[in-house]
Amino acid sequence: MPSEAIERPEPVTKLVSNGGRDPDGSARMIGRWTFQYTPARRLVEKNLTGRVLNACAGKTKLRHDGEIVRNDLNPDLDADTHLDVATIADHFDPQSFDTVVFDPPFDQKQAEEKYDGLHASDVYSALEQFNELVRPDGAVIVFGWNSWGMRSFHAFEREETVLLQRGPIHRDVIVTVDRRTSSTLATNGGDPR
Repeated sequence: MPSEAIERPEPVTKLVSNGGRDPDGSARMIGRWTFQYTPARRLVEKNLTGRVLNACAGKTKLRHDGEIVRNDLNPDLDADTHLDVATIADHFDPQSFDTVVFDPPFDQKQAEEKYDGLHASDVYSALEQFNELVRPDGAVIVFGWNSWGMRSFHAFEREETVLLQRGPIHRDVIVTVDRRTSSTLATNGGDPR
């Protein structure tokens, strides 16, 4: 295979080690509610612009000077909507968000142990939904066990890949920030520019 055909992954932008303490004395550890972990919350909040969809909001409320639409599948949590992210674009206008935050349970075991079995029915379908919902120059921030993010959609380019290290015996949480850098045929009335 010619060397020019090999695609090199983007480098990890930042490593964040788990542990230590926040200024208020609370432990800095990734737990059930990701955004109670200060480094994760700061990473997301610095990337929030315009109208935001927090697609799997959980119980932690992010700080942002614009509108945040909070969605969580669990009807017992305080959220604006309780929709499955696999069909969420059916409930909002196309390109109606500047930022989407996607922090679902990363696998079935995690969903069963920590979230009463609730999880996105199809993560790839959720990513397709976000492709429809994000405006040009908007961003999708994805948390998970892999660095795929919005790579399946050519309109996006990777801005950042962050590893939230959880220690020597646990998998790192991988955060990707992908920005829509081009429009799609649908957004330009068939004009590919």
